[in-house]
Amino acid sequence: MVLSGAELSKKIKESTKEEISALKAEGITPALRCVVSSADRSTDVYLNSIKKNCEKLGIDFAKVVTDGEHIIEDVKKLNDDKKISGIMIMHPVPQGVNEIAVLESLNPLKDVEGRTPQNLGKVLLGVESFTPCTAQAVMELLDYYKVDLKGANVTIVGRSTTVGKPLSLMMLSKDATVTVCHSKTRDLKEKTKNADVLIAAVGKAKMFDAEWVKEGAVVIDVGINVVNGKVVGDVDFESVSQKASVSKVPGGVGSVTSAILMRNVVKAAQLNNQ
Repeated sequence: MVLSGAELSKKIKESTKEEISALKAEGITPALRCVVSSADRSTDVYLNSIKKNCEKLGIDFAKVVTDGEHIIEDVKKLNDDKKISGIMIMHPVPQGVNEIAVLESLNPLKDVEGRTPQNLGKVLLGVESFTPCTAQAVMELLDYYKVDLKGANVTIVGRSTTVGKPLSLMMLSKDATVTVCHSKTRDLKEKTKNADVLIAAVGKAKMFDAEWVKEGAVVIDVGINVVNGKVVGDVDFESVSQKASVSKVPGGVGSVTSAILMRNVVKAAQLNNQ
């Protein structure tokens, strides 16, 4: 079975659009500001995608260009602007800038990516908060396809603060038994082959083929890699799909992640206008 994100993404965006209409009827326009402090081609591509999604839904979007010296000051100004619903700190920040300090300066109620220490801490505590969008997208995609995590052996390959680490906590909250693997993990293939649910989030094109996967497993591909001008995942879809249910790249987790980000902007608008 192919785990497509298209239908779920469409449902989230339709619901979000209705909530935006309701807010605008009250004179509130959800607004997103993306803080850019260094030149990066991949950031520009991502920003363009975000802008298009905002325009389609009616969210006010703008890029805020700053530098390493003024980024925290500019973030605080956005915190204080009541018209701004959500704020994103675009990565990377300039060399020598303490990114954690930048994230600490961001109002958690405007942190639509769920990256502040406060919001990540709430994931650990199991308290409702803004969660990292990609990790949330994985959870909602599994729920949409009715994948039961209770008692399941889940292997996550990747330990980033935006996917692997928060996702492991979110999986534990659903009573899964979670193994988090990384570049120093020994016998990695044995761990992935024993997984009922495998999450591939390492950023290596087509690293996981059928030999890495158990028959009948569920495989979620979080990877985004560009090979010969084509976007591919961390999973060799053609071989893995012969023995497991797998999400496709593009059209899987990424589309749901984008929809969740838009939903979070609207949620932030609601929270900041209570």
